Amino acid sequence: MENQKEIKLSKLADLLKGELVGEDLSVSTFSSVEEPKKNSIVLVTNRKYLKYIEEENIVAAVITKSVKSDINKPFILVEDDPLIMVKLLDIFYPQKPFYFPKSVQFFIGEGSSYGKDCLIEDFVYIGRNTIIGDSSIIRSGVKIGSNVRIGKNVVLNNNVVLYDDTVIGDNVIIHANATIGADGFGYVNLPDGHVKIRQVGNVVIGSNVEIGANSCIDRGALGATVIGDGTKIDNLVQIGHNCKIGKNCIIVSQAGIAGSCKLGDYVIIAGQVGIGDHVKIADGTVLLARSAVMSDIDEKGVYCGAPPMDVKLFMKNTAVFKELYELKKIVQGLLEDKKCT
Repeated sequence: MENQKEIKLSKLADLLKGELVGEDLSVSTFSSVEEPKKNSIVLVTNRKYLKYIEEENIVAAVITKSVKSDINKPFILVEDDPLIMVKLLDIFYPQKPFYFPKSVQFFIGEGSSYGKDCLIEDFVYIGRNTIIGDSSIIRSGVKIGSNVRIGKNVVLNNNVVLYDDTVIGDNVIIHANATIGADGFGYVNLPDGHVKIRQVGNVVIGSNVEIGANSCIDRGALGATVIGDGTKIDNLVQIGHNCKIGKNCIIVSQAGIAGSCKLGDYVIIAGQVGIGDHVKIADGTVLLARSAVMSDIDEKGVYCGAPPMDVKLFMKNTAVFKELYELKKIVQGLLEDKKCT
């Protein structure tokens, strides 16, 4: 990955609003503390990573005040800023300007339009009466249905599919092969088979949302499946029809949310969590990995297990479970002693 030319530590300290301690050297790149590239600077936000500093490829470090420590190399001391990683990436790996080819081959249906400064690559299909906002990027192979509304500064990566009537806000990123607006999983189950219930709703995605590769969000049966502003969805996530996902939620890879669930704001769903249909989850709830939720969670907390319980209780139960076989042998021994007497 290309990045800019060498930069003096003093200049970097100014950009980060930090304090340079030691020699004002030049560095070429910002890299991982565990896999440093030649002539690189690294970020240390945890004391356990200080042991890597002596690696010869590491010229200097950015160290947060919470882990301040004297090291044998120059370092920049910065505040405990949660965005320090983002700032370093912007400095060393600035986003490349988009290449606008002189001619592209894509299909755009009657009544559809796109705003100024949009980039639409080859082999894109856009249906009828669809509107795409300014400065949006539509990568090769994207398929957009009819009556779709896409906001400003939206990025649809390769082979994304948006079904008819999908609505997307501003500053949304959807990664490759995600599918938005496919039919919900709805059937009438009869003795001789299953009759499909047509899904005629849509999907509404708020602003500042990011959706990972190969994730699927189903359209509503009659109304809308809604993803709130600021929510981030990982790869390989399934969200069923008519779900209402709140603002600024985090949904991690391989989670599955069945139809008509309602998640509050700032909910965190860890990997491989399963949520049954029509479940409501309170604002700020955290569900740890592999939890299985079949009933409402009305009180904010950190939960784990199947059924989910407070994480502290879950850990206590897990500790007991590991000794369950030994406990069984003790009980059997007591029962045998009782028979003998």
